[in-house]
Amino acid sequence: MKILAIETSCDDTCAAVLDNDKILSNIISSQTDLHSKWGGVVPDIAKRAHTERIDAVIAEALLRSKFLISNFQFLKNKEEKVNKIIEEGMKEIDVIGVTLGPGLAIALGIGVNKAKELAIKYNKKLVAVNHIEGHIWANFLKNKNGKPERNLEFPALALTVSGGHTKIILISNNQFLNQNPSVLRTAPLDEREQYLGQNTSKSPSVMPLSPLSKGEAKTQSPPTPSLTRGGIEQKPIYTVVGETLDDAAGEALDKAAKMLGLGYPGGPIIERLAQTGDKNYLDLPHPLADKKILDYSFSGLKTSFYYKVKDWPKEKIYQNLNNLAATFQNSVFETLLRKYKLAIERYQPKTLLASGGVLANLEIRKRLRKLAKEVDLPIFMPTQKKLNTDNAAMIGRVAYNKALLEEYVGDVDSLDRDPRLSLS
Repeated sequence: MKILAIETSCDDTCAAVLDNDKILSNIISSQTDLHSKWGGVVPDIAKRAHTERIDAVIAEALLRSKFLISNFQFLKNKEEKVNKIIEEGMKEIDVIGVTLGPGLAIALGIGVNKAKELAIKYNKKLVAVNHIEGHIWANFLKNKNGKPERNLEFPALALTVSGGHTKIILISNNQFLNQNPSVLRTAPLDEREQYLGQNTSKSPSVMPLSPLSKGEAKTQSPPTPSLTRGGIEQKPIYTVVGETLDDAAGEALDKAAKMLGLGYPGGPIIERLAQTGDKNYLDLPHPLADKKILDYSFSGLKTSFYYKVKDWPKEKIYQNLNNLAATFQNSVFETLLRKYKLAIERYQPKTLLASGGVLANLEIRKRLRKLAKEVDLPIFMPTQKKLNTDNAAMIGRVAYNKALLEEYVGDVDSLDRDPRLSLS
């Protein structure tokens, strides 16, 4: 199955081509240079850039997939070349997958409308994908040679962290939880084993998630044996057990960088400076540290950091940039891992997953591996840096899952973006 995937949920124009779950091409056109001087993403600029770039990005994805595309080299007009490549490349495509939401509304609209246009023009089946779902399944993308092979053992616990979301998602295959999704939050520790420890089986993680919202769960459509080499014995259940109450972790890092005058995006700059800084330089609060809940909060941490440095002269801030960066990054990462570890203790997973833009940071990956070793559990993270940030390959991966279950868009004309997409 050849899949063309399109992702325009924020400020990256992305297209990818997959052969089932294997990446044939993955094109990302970044808009960072357009937004950096404004200190954040400007919706109108993002929309205009998506509109200008999307055809060329799709054409590049199709061309790099090594499809037999010809008769375009001698065309002199760039637009004609792009259109010819798309026309020839779409002959090889079986399914189109596109991000429906959540995300920036006017950015999502560009990708959704382009996917609809292509589906109608070339008579292709269309799959609508949840962006968060894509980040989770980025952990199970394969290269052209079908590597790596990763097996998912239930229950699993996924941590997704980026500039737009921070969630802890429980993945279980226990049928009891279908009618009782809240039982894991309320059951005593000694009783949770009966809900989580039975009927577990190893199988490659190829079962599709539905759009998620906190505290809700959904049983998927009847499983298809061809989804895995050995078949699926039970239907998976997905529950968001923790999420941010305000700022996402990546957003907090970007805002801290802005306070220090470091520019946008701030996360990568904070990471570089923190490598040589003292993580204990400032005394910052530990958000929701004393509460036995799994939700996150970063607004208080951000406010505390602001008041710590707001009266400092620029020279002092400049001289201590590495220490300030290290302190704030450490506080964010400690919070992420503290709640994630609490979730591990509460739900006793057999597999850990972590993904999202913040996972491009080597320090958080290092700490997650250490945590996984401490609790003696396998942890999967995307194998390439660009698979952590927004990309279309992860959208194609979910589109593959849904196509196997024939979860196609019924009325393509009526499909519309959903910037607040959640479990429906």
